[in-house]
Order: sequence, then structure tokens, then C-alpha cells
Amino acid sequence: VSTQSTGKTINTNYFIQSNLSLSSNILLRKDMPRVVSKNLFNFPLQGTMDEDFIKADALLMEKMESSKKWIVAKLAELKEKDDPEFELKYVKMFREMLVDPIMRETGNQPGMLEYAKQIDTTTFHVPTTHDGNFGVPVEVYTPKKLAGEKSNPAYIYAHGGGAVASNAADHKPWLDIIAVETGMVVFNVEYRLAPETKCPNNVKDFYETIKYIKNNSASLGVDPDRIAIGGESGGGYICLGSMVMMAQNDETDLIKVA
Repeated sequence: VSTQSTGKTINTNYFIQSNLSLSSNILLRKDMPRVVSKNLFNFPLQGTMDEDFIKADALLMEKMESSKKWIVAKLAELKEKDDPEFELKYVKMFREMLVDPIMRETGNQPGMLEYAKQIDTTTFHVPTTHDGNFGVPVEVYTPKKLAGEKSNPAYIYAHGGGAVASNAADHKPWLDIIAVETGMVVFNVEYRLAPETKCPNNVKDFYETIKYIKNNSASLGVDPDRIAIGGESGGGYICLGSMVMMAQNDETDLIKVA
């Protein structure tokens, strides 16, 4: 996808499709015919990729294949058990050797890093008590072109990683792109991960953050009537769980789009 802000070419198809697919699944009712499409929403994928990106992408795929083989071999060494000790070993391996390194490497493309220069980053913590006293960390990415604006649209994001791996910071390069290209303030939520945090407390971390942003919209510089939530992979589960909680508590007016 070629962007106007930097003139660079970024492969954002997977990231955008992952966020959109959650919404499409939620909106699909049983009485609606299933969409049969080769491309999401019948929009053909278009655009060009720079030669340096193609080479970097090929190198990344090669590393991923090598990592997968290594992980499968290591997992075979673990004696599978239904107990916390095995879970922690498995998750630690998953975090250290697959998700986290790949996210960091793909996020370090020069074209993506250009967007960071156009973003002001701040942080705050949302106080919660549903699983002890814990302040949920939230990173805020505000496009510099929105400086001084007091009623911006907001996007509250839950990162991927199966709800057991990765972190908010590793997803910042993609969110910088979204913030700049759409003119939104992005809130990147560091919800707690399993198995250290049991369900539904990770969902509640995100749910409480939504309520906090809505209730403090004026001081955060966002329009309370233009708040969207989204996430990919495990983050989609976090968003869906939060939507269920909002429905149960008759709070669907907290957000505009999911």
C-alpha cells in the first residue's frame, strides 16, 4: 500500500484485513447469505512493493520457517501435561522464539519508522481492582498534525499474540501508520496475558480502559461519540469479550464502531 504521507510502500494488507475481518464476522447474521469472495469485501488487493521490501519480506519468511522447525523440535522435548508448569514452559517458548522477535523485526522497516516521526507518544494507567490493584498501561499515539485539537476520533486497540504473547509496544509501528493516515488518536492497551492472568481478567483490563477513555474523553482530547475498538488475532478475542460485557451491562453506547 503506497501512502501519501511518506511516499513509502508498506505491506499493511494483513494488518488491515485482520482488523476488518473481526467486524465482518460480528456483523454477519444467520439470515444473511455468506459472502463468497476471493478478496475481502470484494475489493481486489492493489498497490506495489519496493524491491528492498520484497527482499526483506523473503528473508523474514525464511527466518520464520527456520523458527517453526526449531520450535516444533523443542516442543517435542517437553512432556505434555495439563498443569501450570507445562503451560508456562510452552508460553515462554512461544513468546521468546516466535511472536515477539517477528513482530519487532517486521516493525523495523524504514518506511514504517518514518511514521514514528509524525507521532507524539504519551502514556497513562487505568486503575482497576478486578484482579488485584492494577493500573493497565496505555500508550497514546497522537498525530502531530492534530496538536491542539480537542475532539478527535479515537481507536482503542488490543494487540495480537493469542492473548498469551507479544505486547503493546511491538505493535506501535502499525498503529503509527493508522493514526497518521486516518487522523485518529490511537490508544494501545497493554492488557495482561495468560496464563499468568486468568480469563476474563484480561478482557476486563480492556473493558475498563474503554470506560476510562469514554469517561475522560475531554481531558484525553477525543470525541466521546467517535470511539472505535479493534484488534487482530488474540486482540480480536479481547475486543469481542469486551463487547459481550458492554451488552450485558447495557453499555453499548460506550463505543461507535467495533
